[in-house]
Amino acid sequence: MTIASRSPFESFLNMHARERWQTGNEEQHSVMKHRFLLITLGLLIIPLWGCSTTGRWISTPSKSFSETTPPAPTDYSKESSWAALPNIPSSAKDVPPGLKPGQPELIEAVDVFYLHPTSYFWRWHWNAPITGWLTRRITSVTIAGSGSAFNAAGQIYAPRYRQLTLSGFEIPDSRIGGLEVAYEDVRNAFLYYLEYYNQGKPFILVGHSQGSRLILKLLTEFFQEGDLRKRLIAAYPIGTWVNTDPANRTAFGIPICEEAEQTGCIISWRAFVYDSQSAFDLPPLQKKGIDLCVNPLSWKADSVAVPAKYNLGSIPIPMFGQSQPIAGLVGAQCKEGVLYFDQPEGWRFTLAEDDGSYHAYDVELFYVNTRENAALRARQWLQHHGTPIPAPSSEEDDSIATDSQK
Repeated sequence: MTIASRSPFESFLNMHARERWQTGNEEQHSVMKHRFLLITLGLLIIPLWGCSTTGRWISTPSKSFSETTPPAPTDYSKESSWAALPNIPSSAKDVPPGLKPGQPELIEAVDVFYLHPTSYFWRWHWNAPITGWLTRRITSVTIAGSGSAFNAAGQIYAPRYRQLTLSGFEIPDSRIGGLEVAYEDVRNAFLYYLEYYNQGKPFILVGHSQGSRLILKLLTEFFQEGDLRKRLIAAYPIGTWVNTDPANRTAFGIPICEEAEQTGCIISWRAFVYDSQSAFDLPPLQKKGIDLCVNPLSWKADSVAVPAKYNLGSIPIPMFGQSQPIAGLVGAQCKEGVLYFDQPEGWRFTLAEDDGSYHAYDVELFYVNTRENAALRARQWLQHHGTPIPAPSSEEDDSIATDSQK
């Protein structure tokens, strides 16, 4: 692929340069803060042009995967090995303006095991060490976007792991070997979580992008039968290809979620605008049309188009903090395993768009619906298993004030 004439980051910088020329009277500390935020933004947008020549060079190590040694396995007895735990501050606890925190009784009764998406884009390692400050910063932003949507349903546990760098997915050697390294960490983190943190509680599995691929590995190894399967409220491996068995209505051996209140089931979608040419850029051995798509506006795995009025609230990627959700931004329709919608308005919802793909917004576009659904499924599981937690009264419910500014 060739380099685009102007990257999204360049356009964004030009826009902010004009704003600074017009205002012109910022104090020095504000200027420095502004520059830092722009640099962070630029680094966050690198994945958008990761398939270009420059982007590939930035995220592709000079030696082949087989010639390198990955970092040592992560020690999950250390708090620093976790991006989110109930007892440490993290972006997983963020609540966007206009929403209320979840019900404490429900949150304390349920866990959420969350795996973040790719947040390492550099050429120094095929599998990233967990100690890099920039990787941690980007990880925090991704958790604020896709992870915090589940904090009304339970306490979030999010391990750091030796993730595969972005370009590693394009090379068979690194894709297979690199994901094995990442999964070694995830598996160890999950086992540590079960032994030291979970205390027999029911839980939700959540991932986005690379994290979702690894959630699918956990489902394959640990959830085909037995106690863990019984305690699984739902699995949300969002933003990756999830092969289904149409005859049995399952994916990775787990029943497909067909209703909003169903538990013990699996949910996924990949977000694209209608007529996107990149919707079927499929990985090797992937077949078109058999991917799982559960519509996050209806929570049904059908092809019915749901209008935008049922979207309770979308947020932009929270690079600079949380924004008040915008209700009615987009509708949604599942077709051939892809979730489609009309192009959303506003630069905050197009900044990280790539050739019709809204992968960076998979959860954020349906943030409030996802938040409410996770809490609903958690409440239903508890009720079915003899420990009901009554829903809050209407005055206490997670109502949202609309925001028409985009």
